[in-house]
Amino acid sequence: MKKTDFKVIKFPSNISILERKIEAILFAAEEPLDEESICEKLQIKKSISKNLYSLEKQYIGRGINLVCIKKKWSFRTSPDLSKIMTFKTNVKKKLSKAAIETLSIIVYHQPVTRSEIEEIRGVAFATGTLETLLELNWVRPAGRKDVPETYTICYD
Repeated sequence: MKKTDFKVIKFPSNISILERKIEAILFAAEEPLDEESICEKLQIKKSISKNLYSLEKQYIGRGINLVCIKKKWSFRTSPDLSKIMTFKTNVKKKLSKAAIETLSIIVYHQPVTRSEIEEIRGVAFATGTLETLLELNWVRPAGRKDVPETYTICYD
């Protein structure tokens, strides 16, 4: 395969060195920056408004846009793509010994009632043990026994 056979995406070559520096600063910034902050980082005293508006035009129609909100500049996801940018967060929660024991009993004996769990464990439920497992969707109430309030494991 020849070097010329490779298809390489080329960005516009008409971007100035100053615009490249501005782009890099805004990309790495933790928060939106005003023109003064950008100039301070670049160690220049001249206005960069034209450069910012030039970059803004170059990013129109792309996956990210350069936007100015309340005189501060930042890169943002294009509004038409915001629906695909949902984040799912996982919260790690360490279970107590009682919750682990309760979960083990439910797994082994399901469906099982609250009183059966207490009888197997040999102690009364601590406040919140079963509620924690319910909140985490690890167990759920089920009605397969002929007694009220039985619990089973969630397989979602």
